[in-house]
Amino acid sequence: MNILTNIAPVKITLTILTVMMLSLSSVADAQVLVSSGSFHSVMPEVKGEPVEVDSFYLDKTAVTNKQYSKFLQDHENWQPGNVPSIFAYKGYLKSWENTNSDEVVNPDQPVTNVSWYAANAYCQSVGGRLPTLNEWEYSAQLMDFDSLDEAREFANSLMSWYSTFDNENIGAVGSTGIENRHGVKDQFGLIMEWVEDFKPVIANDLSLDCGTVGRMQKLGNAYSYAASIRYITRMSFSPKSTNSTVGFRCAYDVETIEDQKASL
Repeated sequence: MNILTNIAPVKITLTILTVMMLSLSSVADAQVLVSSGSFHSVMPEVKGEPVEVDSFYLDKTAVTNKQYSKFLQDHENWQPGNVPSIFAYKGYLKSWENTNSDEVVNPDQPVTNVSWYAANAYCQSVGGRLPTLNEWEYSAQLMDFDSLDEAREFANSLMSWYSTFDNENIGAVGSTGIENRHGVKDQFGLIMEWVEDFKPVIANDLSLDCGTVGRMQKLGNAYSYAASIRYITRMSFSPKSTNSTVGFRCAYDVETIEDQKASL
């Protein structure tokens, strides 16, 4: 009897188990659970404060050029030249030279120049969705500081970043050193990000004047300033917008990730 006939099934079983464990590790490494809670919105005259947010999973970092490249290879309809104009402006992935190549330029940088439609399609392809505006803003406020001085220093650097955003020198994901208490990285200091409902219902009543910005500073901290800039900037977006300063990360319902883990 050939002893290899007995060994082969063991090797196959071990291989399958290894792949399963790697997949589970990948899930754990890529997304983190953001526990339920509440936060105060900077939107003027928002009713129902504080805003309650259920638990959800969120990508630790924004989707990278490398990850999006893989998406394009599997979804040719989202490659430049194939996307109908109703889903993206002409600037869609304008800095990409060859979307069919395995060589990705700046693979660890967050992908930008993608429309809301494209970001939504990517997240759906990985079993997720874009985070809601409230989920994203809630996560962004979950920052801890050792002292008031540290919080003020962070606020000053945040204001500087929003005032001097450099879309020509965007760093790699995870490079800002900014992380919330759950391990979500770079919600500040790297790029702006798409959210599911990027235009709140009362957005039409807001304008870009100083009065609106002032009314949105009611929290009097770094978050209110940063959030007011984000809300006002989002007002100028169309779902077809393809800005060099805007990327995205995906969110996931708790059941989706828990079911995925249970099946491994």
